[in-house]
Amino acid sequence: MALEKSIFELAVDELLELQQLAKLELRARFKRTKPFRMKEIPADERLYEYNTMTPEKLNTMIETYGRDDVNQYIAEMEQLKAKRGGDLNA
Repeated sequence: MALEKSIFELAVDELLELQQLAKLELRARFKRTKPFRMKEIPADERLYEYNTMTPEKLNTMIETYGRDDVNQYIAEMEQLKAKRGGDLNA
């Protein structure tokens, strides 16, 4: 016998769904715009950060940004690394 969800659980489910839809809409609208008041980090610095990343830092990134975004970041860094000629740790 399954228990019915309470009104509070239904409300939270609805809010989470709306939050996800809003996040997707914002991501689609601002996909190719420069982040507000942020300077671009040079490729060498980004590669150094990526190559020296610890498992703990990777887990923190996954918890903060989500697995899909982190996988995209890893793919971009691997692509940049390949363009630069392999493993650049320093």
